Amino acid sequence: DSFGHPAALPALARGFGFEAVIVWRGYGGRRWPAGDAAWWSASSGDRVLLYHLPPSGYELGANLPADSSAATARWGAMREQLVPRARLDVALVPNGADHHARQRNLGEAVAALAAAARPVAVRRSSLCDFVAAAMVAAPSAQLPSVAGELRDSYGYTWTLAGTLATRAPQKRRNARAERLLLREAEPWMALAARRTGRSGRGLLDAAWRTLLLAHPHDTLCGCSVDDVARAFDARLDDVEAQGQGIRDDALAALLGHDAERARSARDAWHPHLIVRNPAPRSRGGVAVVRFSRFVADVRVGPGSGAAAASPEAAPAQLHPRATGAGAVQVLARRTAHERTESPRAYPDDDLVEYVDAAVWLPDVAGFGLQALPVEWGARRRMKVPNPVRVTGRSMANGHLSLGVAPDGVVTLRDEESGHAVAGLLQFEDQDDAGDLYTPSPRGAGRSARFLGARVIHRGPLRGTIETRWRVAVRRGQRADLRVALSLDADARRLRIAIAGENSADDHRLRLCIRTGIASPVVHADAAFGPVERAPLVIPAEDAAMEAALPTAPLHRYVTVSDAARGVTVFSDGLAEYEADADGVVHVTLVRAVGELSRNDLPERPGHAGWPSPTPEAQCRGPFAAELGVLLHGPRTDETVELAEREADDLLLPVTGETLRSVIAAPASLPLLELQGRGLAFSAVKESEDGAWLVLRCVNLLDRAVRGRWVVGGGIREARLARLDETPGEELAVHGDAVDFEAGPRAVVTVLVALGKGGA
Repeated sequence: DSFGHPAALPALARGFGFEAVIVWRGYGGRRWPAGDAAWWSASSGDRVLLYHLPPSGYELGANLPADSSAATARWGAMREQLVPRARLDVALVPNGADHHARQRNLGEAVAALAAAARPVAVRRSSLCDFVAAAMVAAPSAQLPSVAGELRDSYGYTWTLAGTLATRAPQKRRNARAERLLLREAEPWMALAARRTGRSGRGLLDAAWRTLLLAHPHDTLCGCSVDDVARAFDARLDDVEAQGQGIRDDALAALLGHDAERARSARDAWHPHLIVRNPAPRSRGGVAVVRFSRFVADVRVGPGSGAAAASPEAAPAQLHPRATGAGAVQVLARRTAHERTESPRAYPDDDLVEYVDAAVWLPDVAGFGLQALPVEWGARRRMKVPNPVRVTGRSMANGHLSLGVAPDGVVTLRDEESGHAVAGLLQFEDQDDAGDLYTPSPRGAGRSARFLGARVIHRGPLRGTIETRWRVAVRRGQRADLRVALSLDADARRLRIAIAGENSADDHRLRLCIRTGIASPVVHADAAFGPVERAPLVIPAEDAAMEAALPTAPLHRYVTVSDAARGVTVFSDGLAEYEADADGVVHVTLVRAVGELSRNDLPERPGHAGWPSPTPEAQCRGPFAAELGVLLHGPRTDETVELAEREADDLLLPVTGETLRSVIAAPASLPLLELQGRGLAFSAVKESEDGAWLVLRCVNLLDRAVRGRWVVGGGIREARLARLDETPGEELAVHGDAVDFEAGPRAVVTVLVALGKGGA
């Protein structure tokens, strides 16, 4: 009952040994082949049998009657839906429904239905038995073929795609929590397990299970009562704490840091900046890191009052630097309490000064760690490639220039190509009379009033101009926004950080990013690679059941392009965009509504759920977003790969924190590199049986490419595998490297057994 299905679902199914996919929403009606079965192909070429439920969906066989006359009437109604659509000699009738307990007297009810349906044979079955029978019938049935996403069941049944922006802050939190597990906790723990021999699978399983419990569609989609949303928030709290703890423990194991020993040897501490790169390729340049410096010891417990440090202790203004790194630009300072933990002692509490800074780093190896000694002293001037220069309300770094006019108009220009976009950013707000399932925009849109701009950071590593905006929604209700526009030295991407406060109900606020590309071709990131999307146009008779929305799912980015140029917009978890014919990309920041379901919407007549107030879905209070804009050439293999790299650089940058309790030089560090044009990281994890390191990537290109994984420490054995980690063909190993072939748009899983001492 998902509200649509990804184009990669056939590849996922085949990767777990499934031959068929059974769906309801997202497919059916006049824009698809008639009938209940088809062959569905992914971009990778993986194909499954698609079996499509009738208009009544999974409820067709719910609450079957045991009375013979009632069973005859029921069979007549079922036959009207099943027979005209049947393409196989077998059909599926699920016995159950949402919110329903098991059928009473199932045996008698099935017997009554079987008697009513003769000569059609009716029998109890499992899904596996049904699929086995369908697969026998399918080869001779001359089934049609379909491909791509299944997001259109308009006129057949409700699609309910309007949930993409419901409770948008929760969706953003979920995306960030999932990224924490997938790209940091899981890979670092897997690399640490290979090094130490101690598995972390149990901890990771618990963290993933907590997150997955929030992913049934009514929860993650946000179309539930507020109690469910609060339970979701609590699960996200747990996942964030679990993920950070797993990651930090793994990093300590990889560095050879013994917290217990360090706790008892404070005089031997030598603070280091621990830099980490959560991507399988070497990266350097500007990184935002946190330095921490001891200010005062803080005692805790009986007798600690007189000896406790004053919280108002003011540290001297010293400048941090890290041996082996380049220039440092201080972004912010503050004092706070920091505790050094140990498994067999109370934490040691210190008052410390935190300094957030932009640092120029040389290349850090893929999934590599660097431990750089930290010093404090006078500020040093150091050269920076393509530094950011800020003049008035303008800034430039040699690749990009940006200016903010007195009226708030933002202009971004690519200095190499000359591609300039005037009026880059706008905000639009509109009343929304909808519910948690379906938006219902009403009336004229409202624009935001520009309140001013100021320079926050002047370079040379990061330049930031903050603009302020206000949307007056209605009397006493508004949305205020602070929008920080940042350029980094030598970077080709604009960063946009939004911090807002919403005090208004029943409205939708969107950020509009102008690209200057009219009638663009649109490609959007999706599961296992981007897909091309075009506006969905449906006839009036289908729209009478449910109006088709112009919005679509936003994973990490959306690219609009023509034959000469392109623009990619990145998002860190907001889940809805619209790309219009003028090349404007609208990203929904807040959709505030207060009812689970209404039955007075012209876009969807009838209740999609039970009418219940949901005041917390008005999303009052703070909201945030982090986005990026990249100007580039037309869509080619090079720009497809560029968008993927920039997504990693924005959402998973090289970063670092100070570990003050280092007492010995760190051990040798891990190395994990993925090589090959158009190959994108998917996963690095311990195998479920603990015998292998699982390396997974996706070929984003429409042609086959050669790939290579390089794993520090040597590889003993390597095999191709399915997604479910079933081992397959053995691969040739060349020391630290294993080569493989990735077919067009293929998902490739490689299992490696590492040599002694491997990372």
